[in-house]
Amino acid sequence: MSGTPSSAPAERWQEVLRRVAIALKGRGVGVCEADARGRMHLLAASSAADLGPVAVDEVEATLRELGELRATGPSPRLWVAGRLKPQHWCVTPVWSALPQPPPAGVERRSPERLTLELGGVCIGLLEAPGREATASGAAGPQALFASIAEQVPALLWTTDAALRVTSRSGSGPKSLELLPNRVVGASLLEQYERGELPAESVDAHRQALAGKSVSYQVRVADRYYDVRVKPLRNEGDAIVGVVGLAVEVSDRERALVQARSSQRELEDFIEHTPVGMRWTGPDGTILRANQAELEMLGYRSEDYVGKNVAAFHVDPEAAADLLRHLRAGEPLRNEEIRLRRRDGSICYGLVSASARFDGGEFVHARWLTRDITERKLQELALAQFKAMVESADDAVIGKTVDGIITSWNPAAARLYGYAAEEAIGKPITLLAPPDRIDEFRGILERVQRGERVEREETTRVRKDGTRVDVALAVSPILDAHGQVIGATSIAHDITERKHVEQQMLHAALHDALTDLPNRAYFVERVAQAQTRARRDADYRFAVLFIDSDNFKAVNDSLGHAAGDRLLTEIAGRLRTCLRPGDVVARLGGDEFAVLLEEIVGLPDAEHAARRIHEALAAPMSFAGRDLVATASIGVALSEPDRGRPRDLLHDADLAMYHAKQQGGDRFQVFDVALRESAQARAGMEADLRTALERQEFRLLFHPIVELHTGRVHGFEALLRWHHAERGVTLPADFLPLAERTGLSLPIGVWVLQEACRTARRWQGRFPATAPVRISVNLSAGQLAQPSLVDQVRTALEDAELEPSCLALEIAESVLTENAESATALLNQLRVLGIELYMDHFGTGRSSLSSIPTFPLQGIKLDRTVVHRIGGRRLDLDVVRSIMDLARSLGLRLIAEGVETVAQRERLIAFGCELGQGHILAKPVEAAAAGGLLDTSQRSGRPTG
Repeated sequence: MSGTPSSAPAERWQEVLRRVAIALKGRGVGVCEADARGRMHLLAASSAADLGPVAVDEVEATLRELGELRATGPSPRLWVAGRLKPQHWCVTPVWSALPQPPPAGVERRSPERLTLELGGVCIGLLEAPGREATASGAAGPQALFASIAEQVPALLWTTDAALRVTSRSGSGPKSLELLPNRVVGASLLEQYERGELPAESVDAHRQALAGKSVSYQVRVADRYYDVRVKPLRNEGDAIVGVVGLAVEVSDRERALVQARSSQRELEDFIEHTPVGMRWTGPDGTILRANQAELEMLGYRSEDYVGKNVAAFHVDPEAAADLLRHLRAGEPLRNEEIRLRRRDGSICYGLVSASARFDGGEFVHARWLTRDITERKLQELALAQFKAMVESADDAVIGKTVDGIITSWNPAAARLYGYAAEEAIGKPITLLAPPDRIDEFRGILERVQRGERVEREETTRVRKDGTRVDVALAVSPILDAHGQVIGATSIAHDITERKHVEQQMLHAALHDALTDLPNRAYFVERVAQAQTRARRDADYRFAVLFIDSDNFKAVNDSLGHAAGDRLLTEIAGRLRTCLRPGDVVARLGGDEFAVLLEEIVGLPDAEHAARRIHEALAAPMSFAGRDLVATASIGVALSEPDRGRPRDLLHDADLAMYHAKQQGGDRFQVFDVALRESAQARAGMEADLRTALERQEFRLLFHPIVELHTGRVHGFEALLRWHHAERGVTLPADFLPLAERTGLSLPIGVWVLQEACRTARRWQGRFPATAPVRISVNLSAGQLAQPSLVDQVRTALEDAELEPSCLALEIAESVLTENAESATALLNQLRVLGIELYMDHFGTGRSSLSSIPTFPLQGIKLDRTVVHRIGGRRLDLDVVRSIMDLARSLGLRLIAEGVETVAQRERLIAFGCELGQGHILAKPVEAAAAGGLLDTSQRSGRPTG
């Protein structure tokens, strides 16, 4: 590049360049030439100081950037360039004709550019071939410039000091349209006074007269003019008027108005677009944010703008990474981010951004953020749901409305054995057992109607053909319009539960020991038989009630294991002797029942009872001992009027009870008399339950007498029931019933307490006599009660009776049947200091050798033994042996039932000291017993 101007044309251009420089307020102006290679050379300049090699380089760089420098052929190109500001050039080609005006609506010619274009045209005309110079070297360019000015759309005028127009240049068609009131001779002040000229124009001219250059804009109708006025000076530099330039800029102003409107529309769009927008600086500081951005995060502008964008990111490092990409010039496209709202919640966004650079410097970044929180939450919910489905223990299957499988989770594969690729696309009937095809169709029809199937238990078929029990729930899938488009089924494997339920049902309806049906099952079968009998008059059935005669003895003597074995053996034998349609059940304890269906009449039932006795007749071996398990059987035939199963069972039970009373090992057919007897017993039981409350029990006291002196040794308390209708009832008539119903326990406690209180009252009334002894009988039920010891202790303490004054009598049969447990309990009673007697000795199965095993102080000979005295020699030897054993063991002997003088004399002879019987003294009321004690006290014969 050459920065040295050529001299030949430069002289001709200097005046033009000088005037252009003045118009540009002293800015440097030059003419440059582009050679054939596109290199720039400076040909002329208004001031060499303003345009040097560096400036020319800048002009060349500007033209190259605009794409204006290219090979131009043999003719060089000329350019007029003016520096408007540092590193900012306005460059225009040198023309030999006026440049074409810009398109309508576009204003690209600023006053500076227009000035340079006029200068370029002047230079172009000076260099045009055939043009001759004017008479004066200086006047030629001025005339040329003036002639050009006449043709351009601009107006130049001058005024004198009175602001009267002295000249107007621009007489061409275009210029004549500009400010037509600027005519030579017109007074601007007069125009102002007439309202034809704005005050701003007059004021600007006055400032120019004062030495200032003033720019302003004039609007006339729909036209806009940029006007510049400055002082007009003479050769002595005195201000003699004003020179003005007006350029029409209507197109530019309209373009600016349009631009401002577009800008407002853009601003409105930015503020009201539903997409969040923000601008950030190079360091991430938020410069601006639109309303959607603020609403998306819940902030006000003052709380958001000016902060660093990283402060609003859940992950600040992610924000920094996005900025790094933008600084590297990489735009962002749909990057997912997480922002923190003002309320602390998470906002998911999809962001796109680009950066603006100026001269390689990062100016700012523009961000567009779409709120995808709802979509993201739906995606997360869907992902969670999918994860739940995939990890669920239950089989989850999706299908179309036609039943075609569309989804298949791993649990379904485990449950049914089909892999997903084997099942998807197949009909759901793939899982249907042959006998349940209709069930599948029914479920699909219900789903198509929009109904839900709630936990229906059914059966499905696995791939290997095995069946699986499932609990099934089916729900329709609806589209946005509520139309059914598919269904989801959830199946839970209940095979194990079903198996357990069957086991539980079996356990609920069967006996755990024998595995026979239990009472509940048996009652249900009897109810079914009764229902059938009501429908079919020819149908007959019977119920057999079976009770083991010797179960208690085996259980007590050989233990519970032997008792359980006995029950199991009985159950097995009952199974073998019945028909396939019959039912045998264990009702509880040692009670069994049989339902005989389809019988002709009573003979069939009796035959079945005999078969049972025959089956039980074979001996069973227990601990090396053979035992025959006999049983008592009650038979009840079906009756039309016996409507409830329990009524029929009750009838059979009554018959069985009667058979047992007859000695057992037999059967008894039920008749109405048994029922009436049972009803009587039931009435007695009801009365017995309230007898204590009604204070119907009384005690009689049977004296125990010294046989050789007749003195009273003590009393035995005897219970009597004074019934309001039946009168005095003896224990033999109600105690067995009390034992069976458990009423003997509260009755026994009352007897014990009343006897102790009575004895203590006697001792208080007759202090001179020896302490009165009282004997009380214990029942089998009382002896089985662990609380007996506490009951005895309480009775003694409440009555304040010495323990040595109380004797408890226990029947021989009760002691021998409960030997082990009885011994332990008797030892505890003995610790209290009371006396213990074996009652009714000689009636049970005990031997004389078993007596020492019990902690006894005495025995009472049963009346049946006493009555044998005086008979056979063998009986005398038995009595003598008992007495000898009692003496050797230090036991006191009391004889019961002494009725004759001979019996008394023989007992005395055998060494028996005490006895009871009518010949000695009858049972008396408490008052009469007190009279006996009073007689003994007055006669000086102490008791004891």
